[in-house]
Amino acid sequence: MIKSILDALSIPEVRKRILFTLGAIIVFRLGVWIPVPGVDLEKFASFFQELGGGIFTFLNMFTGGALQQFSLFALGVMPYINASIIMSLLVPIIPKLKELQQQGDEGRKIITRYTRYGTVLLAFIQALGYSYIIVNYGLLEPGTSIMSFYLTSVIAMVTGTIFLMWLGERITENGIGNGISMLIMIGIISRYPTYFKNTFIQISTGTVSPFWGIALLLIFVVVTGGIVLIQLGARRLEVQYAKRIVKGRIYGGQSTYLPIAVNQGGVIPIIFAAALLALPTTVVNFIPSLKWLQPWVANGSAPYLIAYALLIIFFTYFYSAIIFDPRDVAENLRRWGGFIPGIRPGKYTSEYIERVVNRVLLIGALFLTAVALMPYLIIGASGLTGIWIGGTSLLIVVGVGVDVMKQLEAHMVERHYESLIRKGAVLGRR
Repeated sequence: MIKSILDALSIPEVRKRILFTLGAIIVFRLGVWIPVPGVDLEKFASFFQELGGGIFTFLNMFTGGALQQFSLFALGVMPYINASIIMSLLVPIIPKLKELQQQGDEGRKIITRYTRYGTVLLAFIQALGYSYIIVNYGLLEPGTSIMSFYLTSVIAMVTGTIFLMWLGERITENGIGNGISMLIMIGIISRYPTYFKNTFIQISTGTVSPFWGIALLLIFVVVTGGIVLIQLGARRLEVQYAKRIVKGRIYGGQSTYLPIAVNQGGVIPIIFAAALLALPTTVVNFIPSLKWLQPWVANGSAPYLIAYALLIIFFTYFYSAIIFDPRDVAENLRRWGGFIPGIRPGKYTSEYIERVVNRVLLIGALFLTAVALMPYLIIGASGLTGIWIGGTSLLIVVGVGVDVMKQLEAHMVERHYESLIRKGAVLGRR
């Protein structure tokens, strides 16, 4: 991998893209430490610590600690992610949106514009909610006007989200990897030094056996390898195309494959499940009369883990049903003269693909569940707190890392291919 990176840096265009991405990351990390004016950061830090979990801790992970600092980037790119997920769920349901999606690049540009509008709306609502919490719990600096704080904080946080959305798009266009995913990955990685430090302190002080230091490294390697296999894994269905003669030319007759991804939803099922379960914990923390529910909804309790596992499996199938329709695939195959050997076209092909998808998704759902529950199992067995292995964060980091390496490889192949063409042209002229 190191050799591939060094080879990539030797290509001027790729080096330019890498440097642009690094510059954008630096800007993002600097913005995390610029606080919203008017907030008493010491009181807010104590308030955040007292929450002890819930949806705020979950969101803080995706913002790279910006929420804990109540900075300009406190919302992160989560409003954009939420708007994108909502739009992807609405496209198959609303005929107008589905028609736009089928219109190619122009239709997708309109959907992207709608997603941006939704991002601004969600960011405004979320910023207003955060500002209300600051005011309601007395976390303002002395002498700060409430109305001016509302105006300043909402504008600052919404503008921060819009800037991050723009920055992510610039990374996608001029840098390496998907910009939004890259920002989320960097935010998560920025929390790793804290996890390493906490683990080291617990082991060095004798609170936890040194055995777990070695065990965590081995688990990290095994889980990372498993995530790579699952992310790239797919069940390939052989598809053959019948020969057709159009205006004297023969088309079709070749064989190809229809890939059925093992993990179609990526990390989205875990995000959905974790966000949904974080809501009861947050409500219980804010409403004293509901404290008796704490043992049932607490992060890591037996009811929580059972519900977490079931929700991950449910959302894996639910999200797949939204983004992948076996009937559309079967219809497209029939329209273009394709068929799966041994399976009749149309309804039978659709049913066969659906059976394969359900079986493959079960493997993906069980793997996602295992990875998501692993931190809780390790904590229960070792006594460690705040460990960094497993769960949503590792899935995102490894998934984005694999995507970045694939894009680097694609850029290198493209540049080498172009250089060969140029060399051939020069030799031809000679």
